[in-house]
Amino acid sequence: MASKAITGVLALIFFLGTLILVNPSNLYVSPDETANAYFATLFSQTASFQGTFDALVQSLDGRLHPRSSVSVDGVLLPGSFLGLPFLYGAIAALLGTWIFWILTPIITVFAAFAWGRIIERFTTPLIGKLSFGLFLLHPAVWYYSARGLMHNVLFVDLLVLSAWMFLERPLRRSAGSRGIVNDIIAGVLLGLALFVRTSELYWILGGLLLAGACWMKQVSLRRLSAAFLGLTLGLTLLFGMNLLTYGGPLQTGYTIGATQIQDLQTGDTLDALTTLPFGFHPMNAWRHLLSYGVEMFWWMSALALLGFFVLLSQKRHAWTIRSSLVVAALISLWLVFMYGSWEIHDNPDPTQITMANSYVRYWLPMYLFSTPMIAAAIVWIGAHGRSRVAQALIVGTLCLLVVSLNVRAVFVQGQDGLVTMRQELQESATIQESVLRLTPGNAVIIVERADKLFFPERRVLYPLRDETTYAAMPVLVSQAPLYYYGITFPEVDLAYLNGSRLKRMDLQIELVQTYNQESLYHIFSP
Repeated sequence: MASKAITGVLALIFFLGTLILVNPSNLYVSPDETANAYFATLFSQTASFQGTFDALVQSLDGRLHPRSSVSVDGVLLPGSFLGLPFLYGAIAALLGTWIFWILTPIITVFAAFAWGRIIERFTTPLIGKLSFGLFLLHPAVWYYSARGLMHNVLFVDLLVLSAWMFLERPLRRSAGSRGIVNDIIAGVLLGLALFVRTSELYWILGGLLLAGACWMKQVSLRRLSAAFLGLTLGLTLLFGMNLLTYGGPLQTGYTIGATQIQDLQTGDTLDALTTLPFGFHPMNAWRHLLSYGVEMFWWMSALALLGFFVLLSQKRHAWTIRSSLVVAALISLWLVFMYGSWEIHDNPDPTQITMANSYVRYWLPMYLFSTPMIAAAIVWIGAHGRSRVAQALIVGTLCLLVVSLNVRAVFVQGQDGLVTMRQELQESATIQESVLRLTPGNAVIIVERADKLFFPERRVLYPLRDETTYAAMPVLVSQAPLYYYGITFPEVDLAYLNGSRLKRMDLQIELVQTYNQESLYHIFSP
């Protein structure tokens, strides 16, 4: 009873924490979230990702669109994978778009429960329960569950639920003695995970092959066939929606050029699925691993290292545990080299190492693998207590310490903690309301990073400091009111624009309103 109460309290703490970014203006931290909200809403209303045709978009060769979206033949389309907006849009068609704020946290609670049951199956009940809490309250999982319209947490959740259905077979009592429906659902969930993040195909395929090599004799051909049937159903959604939306089953938003409209060829569609799309740079990968995989959550890293050896020494299910650790290590190594080789700076300040940088969300599977190691380390340390009371106090103290450091990392640490993000969203809502009031509904706003503030209420073009943007200005001014929102220009820059750069195009720019360090400008033909 006490265990269930603790589980419920942890789930409630997690869920309430994820609501910190909810706001009535429906503003989101990143362009990815904004685009997913827009296209999920569109799908809930039209059962399609294709919006209305815009002649102005077509006249600019598809350049008039926000980040994380693309334009094809004058129609905006998602700029990434379709799985999340498809699934959430389908649910919103029944329940309303308010559900976007809580869908990922709810699914994550179920996934954490499933993860705890999987770990408990091969270790001990205590390690399983601790793994549940460590998954749920891991800083990376908690942070990106609050930003639930990013793809990554949903992807991990679906993978975990797929594994749980296949290993635990929770429906076997109600589905007959063989419980084959569990395996079909497991396959469907795996297909949906790939629908959400198709770019993870290679390591998932590699992980399945390694798992097959380790445990093939323990699984019947009937079960594998059922899981494959489910996987086929899930992949049918992936290929079908890609075909309907982009014109090819392997085509995604990443492979559609924002300024290219061409017939899709098979060779082109595989570009985003190349094995190492960001190259192979071991030193970069090592540096990023130290920053984001070790130092950022140092208290969990230290426990995970200890727990790795604790699990290696386990006698019960020794083969399964050791094989799982090898598979997890190889997958983690792949993720480190695949994404760590890339230079990513999501924060405008490239020197900042924060959870908002993409390495953290790309490495969510790696963090997940560490949770049973951390749990095993806590249990091992606690076992050195001289009495049951002392052991319980040690385990409880360590858990409180870990959770306290996790809360700090998620909510207040760095420039991108959720408390800071909430304050910025509140300020952005004020700016959004003012800019929308000062600009007509058919206006186009040139932005640097503020497209997430004004889209879809206004059409946006980015960035200003680009030759093609300057070249498009005369066309834009002739067809729609044109504005720029961004860093406030010094007087000398404004004089240069009006006296030289814009003057040559018979255009002028004037200040409309200033907001802290940024301003809204009107660009017009005098």
